[in-house]
Amino acid sequence: MRRFLGILLGLLGALAIVAAIDWANDYLYPISLDIDSADEATLAAIYGDMPFPAQVLTVLPWLAGAFGGAWLALRICDWRPAGWIVTAPIFALALLDIVDLPHPAWMQVCALILPAIGGWIAQRLHRKPYPGEALLG
Repeated sequence: MRRFLGILLGLLGALAIVAAIDWANDYLYPISLDIDSADEATLAAIYGDMPFPAQVLTVLPWLAGAFGGAWLALRICDWRPAGWIVTAPIFALALLDIVDLPHPAWMQVCALILPAIGGWIAQRLHRKPYPGEALLG
């Protein structure tokens, strides 16, 4: 039961991190709503013309979400596969994002490697809680 809870809370935490960074990106760098979303050339131009900080805020959730969610899952259940189980949906979201919308090549590469790096860092930073130590302390 603890493994299931760790995975569930890790996944919810990862999705909250992704949503928060996406919201911040939309707030700081709004995109005009009067665009033709069916026109792939227009979408490619929008992503290509975005300021660099907005592009970074587009790929940052893939790293931060995978790291935060995997770390939380590992901290709760102390089961190594839980971190990768939480990382997998973030990887899938990143792939879905680059398949649905035309991103520059460097952002496509980031979609392939940043979730894995986030999960790996969480695995490397994880340590087993000491007996009597608070779970999230």
